[in-house]
Amino acid sequence: MNPDGKAARQLAAHLAAGRTAEAALLRRIASRPVAEWIGSDRPEAETRARTQAATRAGREALLVLCDIPHRGCGRHSAGGAADPAAYRTWVDAVARGIGARRATVVPEPDAVMHVVDGCTEEQHHGERYELLKAAVLRLKRQPATTVYLDAGNAGWAGPAELRGPLQEAGIAEADGFAVNVTNWPETPGSSGRGRPRE
Repeated sequence: MNPDGKAARQLAAHLAAGRTAEAALLRRIASRPVAEWIGSDRPEAETRARTQAATRAGREALLVLCDIPHRGCGRHSAGGAADPAAYRTWVDAVARGIGARRATVVPEPDAVMHVVDGCTEEQHHGERYELLKAAVLRLKRQPATTVYLDAGNAGWAGPAELRGPLQEAGIAEADGFAVNVTNWPETPGSSGRGRPRE
């Protein structure tokens, strides 16, 4: 549980107010692992705070990075770094914030999927793959960091369509792939997507 998270703060407030029944329900939510999203502002300080809090709690931080250029295809999550150089600088700041603390990182959910589904303009495909691979390589330089590329969810492109794009994005240098990081379809479908075929 992130002691600085909203659920943990509300849990503490319920306990202080003697609302034990509500606190018991909220504890079930607050005790579930939740990824911390690292955005554009203050990446090094934010990452350091998250990884330090996890270390103090005897846990490993789970971080999702979200600042790649042309993010979100101009939709509700649009934005990101101004250019490739700014993105590389941003990833380097995240890595410095992690330091030697244990962390699992999922860089740029949807980034590969938006190339596969055509949402990202074709002129940005090569740059996107280069930036994802560079992010994986930079993060893997941290001594206790594991990195998983996002492979979408059960409602998106199938595994056969993802093989080449994940390879171009640096899956060989990563520790594997993650599913269901965004959009949140039901867990059983996404779990099946992540299992090897017999």
